[in-house]
Amino acid sequence: MFLLLCTQHAAASGLPRCGVFEAEGGGTQLRVDGPDRGIEKGSYMSDRPFVVQRSEGSLSLVDLTFGLVSELEVQRDGRVLQKDSKRYRLTQPAACLPPVEHASGSCLADAQHCLDSYHELSLPAVESACAEGVPRFCQALPERYREADQPPGSDTPSEAQIAVIQATMEKAMAEMDFPRQCRDDDPAADAEACMAILEERPELVEAVATAIRTASMAASMVEVFSPAAKPALSDARLQRLQGLCKQVGGSDFCKEVATLQWTAGNLQDGRAALQVACDGGDETSCRQAAALLQLGGELVPQAASAVPCGHYAASGGLLDELTFGDGGMVEVGYGSRVRARVQDGQIRMRHELGGDYVLQPLPNGDLLGLDQWLRFERFQRQPGDAQCSAPLVFDAVPFPQDCPRAPIDGEAEACCAAGRMQGCHVLGSRAALGGKWVEASEHYQKVCQAGIREGCENLASVMENSSRVDVRPMLQSLCDADAGGRHVACDVLATRNWGLLELGQALDRAVQEQVAGDERTRPAPRTPNHKQ
Repeated sequence: MFLLLCTQHAAASGLPRCGVFEAEGGGTQLRVDGPDRGIEKGSYMSDRPFVVQRSEGSLSLVDLTFGLVSELEVQRDGRVLQKDSKRYRLTQPAACLPPVEHASGSCLADAQHCLDSYHELSLPAVESACAEGVPRFCQALPERYREADQPPGSDTPSEAQIAVIQATMEKAMAEMDFPRQCRDDDPAADAEACMAILEERPELVEAVATAIRTASMAASMVEVFSPAAKPALSDARLQRLQGLCKQVGGSDFCKEVATLQWTAGNLQDGRAALQVACDGGDETSCRQAAALLQLGGELVPQAASAVPCGHYAASGGLLDELTFGDGGMVEVGYGSRVRARVQDGQIRMRHELGGDYVLQPLPNGDLLGLDQWLRFERFQRQPGDAQCSAPLVFDAVPFPQDCPRAPIDGEAEACCAAGRMQGCHVLGSRAALGGKWVEASEHYQKVCQAGIREGCENLASVMENSSRVDVRPMLQSLCDADAGGRHVACDVLATRNWGLLELGQALDRAVQEQVAGDERTRPAPRTPNHKQ
């Protein structure tokens, strides 16, 4: 009877009725659980909780995941809702839960204001808002923890950024004929004389300000192209996140917690958080958690001592089958192959994106995915006998950091001419970004010739973007020149899906020829013939 009265009260007070509202045209639903709250659902998104607030006589729907606020218009006695430009109709009526009374000063007491103050809230306030069940604040917690735990001085620029800033400023000072009196490292430095010159030449002040902005932007680009790894969270922080995940749920938040635990090696906690993400409606988490739950207490990592041999299968994911064969070669499906190796007690397989697939053995012989592509996947050994030769080892030279000023105009060219391969690699990347694939291949070939894997891999990737370049003979010549066949070019040759690359090039050429043919056969525009 009480819930019925709540429903009647909601309708009488201009609030939406409770139940499931379907969007006209489909795609999304609003599940109104009570007159003050509900969940937005969609085919391609996680559930997003919301609250309904009245402000200055109008209703607003406040999305607690992204902090978005939408005007909510209630029509036809609460059976139709208009949210922004979308209209929803009640299709599955339900009894309303009573409104929730929130403590004064809590986030949900005024959700809109709380979310508007997102960047100003203290860490304890963010934790408290998360504990109330506001996903936006839960998802912010890991980064807020990193900021709070950052040691003094850790936000200073890196050596590479400092080098870029210095080179940018030096180049700018030279171009603007900066007065010697204003240079600290010049014997003619004179602070008073410098101030007098700058007062007479305000354009110099503006030029210096522009140079500083340019140097700052150049330094930030170093971080974009070579981002530093995020610092790991302490066990105490991880356990706090684990507790909040169990308390408030939420598939996106708990999957992030599971990822942090998995990365830290806390596999049992990661599995538990993944199960909570499944309970929140994430289907992939359900599949992965089900396979991991079968392991029970055997979800314990073991150090790898050798590359596996034979066929392994997972329940799904990006790669659901791995066949380990001779020389460490692994068939991963669709004609693609990677090379496996043992490194730091893990099985690593270099992939075409420049990183590694990472697997960890378990006591029962299963392999567990650890990297971002195979994370949470369990690969089980399939029946069948297999014998494999030892993995091949190639002579790969570490990527050099011998041209820290490469982002500055002219520096990469000078470095490459002097045989410093970082400069050549930067030139190749610049040419690739400009669509100059022939030029890019020439620079990457130099880097590859030096035995640097990144150069060989980027050389191979040129074929993915241009039908005019055939890099396979380039790699083959470098491989053939090595008597032992251990040049890294040999490994790239053996692990690329050349058939697929050549098919892509053939399709690209066919499209280009079709476009060119259409241009030739297109009739010339008719000349108007109007009578005057």
